Amino acid sequence: MLRRAFLFCVLLVLSAQADLFNDLSLFGGAPLFQISEWDRPNFNARNAAGTSESLEKDREPLGPDYKDPNPAGTEDKPVVAAPPQEKDKPVLIPKKENQGPKQPANIPAVGMGGGIVDINANPGGFPSFASPFGPDFEFPPLPLPSLERPAGSFGIGGLFGIDEGSKWWKGKNVCIEREESTDDDTDDGKKDEDGKNKTESSEEPNFFATSIRLSNCFETENKYECVTRINNHGVVKTFTVRYKCCYGFKRTSDGCTKQVDLKPVLQTLDDLKLDEFRGLIKSSGLDGNFEASNFTIFVPSDIAIHEYNERLNDMNRVDPARRRRALNALSSKDLVLSHTVDGFVELADLENEATLESEDNKKSTIRINVYPTHSYEKMLTANCARLRKGNILAENGIIHIVDRVITPASERIEEIVKNNPKLTSLAKALENSDILKHLKADGHYTIFAPTDEAFSKLDETQRQKLLNGGSCASNILKHHIVAHTVCSSAIIGNATTHNVDGVVLNMERTVDDELTFEGKAKITQADLIGTNGVIHLIDSLVIPESGQYIGNVIKTHNYTKFQELVEKAGLTEELNNFDNATVFIPSDQAFENPETVKLLEGIGNDQSKLQQLVRYHVIDGEVESTDMSNDMKIPTKDAGKELRVNLYSTLPLFTNVINRATINCARLTGFDEKVCGSIVHEVNRVLAPPTKNILEIIQDNEKYSTLRELLNGTEVEKVLQQNNRSITFLAPTDETFALLEDKDLKMLKENKEKAEEVLRNHVLTEVLCCAGVGPHTWGFNSYVPTMGNQRVEVGRTGNQIHVNRAVVTSCDTVAVNGVLHTINKVLAPKKAPVTSVGGGFFFFDL
Repeated sequence: MLRRAFLFCVLLVLSAQADLFNDLSLFGGAPLFQISEWDRPNFNARNAAGTSESLEKDREPLGPDYKDPNPAGTEDKPVVAAPPQEKDKPVLIPKKENQGPKQPANIPAVGMGGGIVDINANPGGFPSFASPFGPDFEFPPLPLPSLERPAGSFGIGGLFGIDEGSKWWKGKNVCIEREESTDDDTDDGKKDEDGKNKTESSEEPNFFATSIRLSNCFETENKYECVTRINNHGVVKTFTVRYKCCYGFKRTSDGCTKQVDLKPVLQTLDDLKLDEFRGLIKSSGLDGNFEASNFTIFVPSDIAIHEYNERLNDMNRVDPARRRRALNALSSKDLVLSHTVDGFVELADLENEATLESEDNKKSTIRINVYPTHSYEKMLTANCARLRKGNILAENGIIHIVDRVITPASERIEEIVKNNPKLTSLAKALENSDILKHLKADGHYTIFAPTDEAFSKLDETQRQKLLNGGSCASNILKHHIVAHTVCSSAIIGNATTHNVDGVVLNMERTVDDELTFEGKAKITQADLIGTNGVIHLIDSLVIPESGQYIGNVIKTHNYTKFQELVEKAGLTEELNNFDNATVFIPSDQAFENPETVKLLEGIGNDQSKLQQLVRYHVIDGEVESTDMSNDMKIPTKDAGKELRVNLYSTLPLFTNVINRATINCARLTGFDEKVCGSIVHEVNRVLAPPTKNILEIIQDNEKYSTLRELLNGTEVEKVLQQNNRSITFLAPTDETFALLEDKDLKMLKENKEKAEEVLRNHVLTEVLCCAGVGPHTWGFNSYVPTMGNQRVEVGRTGNQIHVNRAVVTSCDTVAVNGVLHTINKVLAPKKAPVTSVGGGFFFFDL
């Protein structure tokens, strides 16, 4: 009962925009109140007979079999759609062939701001309502902020069915488009032999899968659209109704009342004074084509054609082969037809990365791109030519004016690279890498292509490795590739995008109208259009850190001390040639540690020992921080000697969140820096391989003589010398034992059983490095179990680490079987815990 009540409340909230009340019969009652017909999609029938009479008179049926959906919940048996006819795909009812063109939206004024050009191929969209309709359903995209508020928002009038004013889409000269599709909402998406949807029974019925209807309506400058999704016992139908001004009419404040004076396409070109393009049509003998059929034309302005002719004249002064390569030797007829598309194309209905097929012999591609601007308006391009004015209507077509002659796109970008005489080095590098197999024929990419001159700026060794597809080639080349189309006209001021590896790229248009890439390379030739993207030629190769040798990264990140150590050991070339390795680099401050100073003084100029030390910082395989696990042991290039990884949570409220990692108790202070053939992590200590177990460390240190005496002959002594352990030992010094009363110390020395009990309390059953101890916070205490089946409380206050009431005076003596810390107080076994007033537990030493 509570579940139904909760779901009922959810439905009431959704119903402010969704037409759910006809389905409330599943509760056994009538609808609570009726939504005004103004806020309904006109296909939402009140009964099986049809829609409301006021809207039916304007109806344009989608097809002879189209029917509006019956109110959900009115039948006892599930309504099952006919099986899809082609490969189980949803059936889409087509529009009538004789349906005329609709009025396109006006193109907003182009904003002049730069910014981010990294946009999806299909931008926008509300998140889907997951429960009843499955994961694939999305509502129509949101309008841009500069347009009107979406209709059907949560207004007072809309909520209670009150007419908030006249709706333009209910007036005259409005044409209606309708679409219907059916898809399967079952878990496995399979069908039985009869073509019916399979359903799975469950002990508790799925409330939402019984019968539910969800509608969403929104309004833009040129249309009002409603999408309704109905889930009737697992069969999901989608109904779309789109209201637009009929072709030849434009929106005004009163609706679609402004009628456009339509003229034939050729006369419209004359009226617009697009004389150059009109002249090309006439000289090509294409007047009859444009008089007999419907076309959409992307017309270059007269200035654009003049600039094109000037380039042709310049190329006439060079050899004919180069001229053909530069401009593809287009005839006047090919030029006109490469700007022409069959039928009526409304720009407002085109999504980013939409492609159109032109009327030239090669059926070359015209790619439409839509870029956002700082003014929340749109910048549109056609094959990277910027649209200056769009949607100029004629009797038999639509005209869009562009700012340059459109380059026909008939080759893939890979073919353009291969055939361009300036890109022979890039073509070879791509061929010898694995990049080409990832470029799809139907994709949309941008390549910032380094020219042969750019490759020549590299040192010969690096250039040859790159050309031959060496270990860094893939990283370097992918840095120059973007997985969407970035036209040069979209770069206004500063702009950013992302390459295929997700790395941010910066582009800039300077005050001198020069385009730069990553602040290091100049774009020397822009917008070479292919069927699957665009190419910009650059004069310098940009080497990302993921493509630099590790020696260069050490220099650029000022790891001067480690660099000196590598050079002294004679391993610079070895590090640069690493392939599939991980390097832990100590910071310069790490070399100031007294233990490190002592270690290096002991090694001196012994190159063999220096090489062992450097190689101990290197492991095979690219191990990122996300690949690490607690108590992970990794063999190094120093004869397989192991590094120990430990992971910790030092957050009082989030004890399950790992936020700190150590390598041999050295803290990981920088991580996951990708370089050529390696991954680099920064640590705050120089790593030295442990050579002793915990017991051997105690035996070799004079300050632990009392501890050695107490350990002698106990089980704890045996544990501390087992090399396969992962433990922490808290070691009191002789001075610490001397602080005990004489009778207590005497008892420990004479009573092995009592000594065993006390010593077990100093053995932690896990490796606890000092870096893994979080701050002490009242009410949030951290406890670590001991070998004595008790727990000790650990915490950090300032620079001091406390273990119960003891302070750690010396941290992180790393052993082969764990770590040893020196403490200033003997940890005697605890009494039974006493509950505090605040709800925590406080333990007191004996």
